Amino acid sequence: MSDLKRSPMPARKTPMKATTIKASRKRMRSSRPKMTPARKSAKGQRCMVRLPGCDGGGETTVLAHYRLAGTCGTGTKPPDELGAWCCASCHDRIDGRVNCGLPRVELRLAHAEGVFRTLLARGAS
Repeated sequence: MSDLKRSPMPARKTPMKATTIKASRKRMRSSRPKMTPARKSAKGQRCMVRLPGCDGGGETTVLAHYRLAGTCGTGTKPPDELGAWCCASCHDRIDGRVNCGLPRVELRLAHAEGVFRTLLARGAS
């Protein structure tokens, strides 16, 4: 054990109010992502990234955001305009959850091309 002794906590002049705790709970943000119309519209679409092993999309399709310097950061997603309709299989490869053997540069290129294809498809509808 340590030979150091701690000094006692000083007594409060006024008691703490219970409303302080309640007020702080109200300010907490929800950790759930926002479901924007662009993200909702991705479901059922064809995959636009098209990596080897792609399942073609459909019910597994989500909007995969392309991370571009200056548009994202810690806790911040890029805008939905920089998203590609992407099946679960391709999304796992892009995010690095599954190793498909392709270099990172080729994965980013396929994702960027998917963003362009998605923009074209959105404009046509």
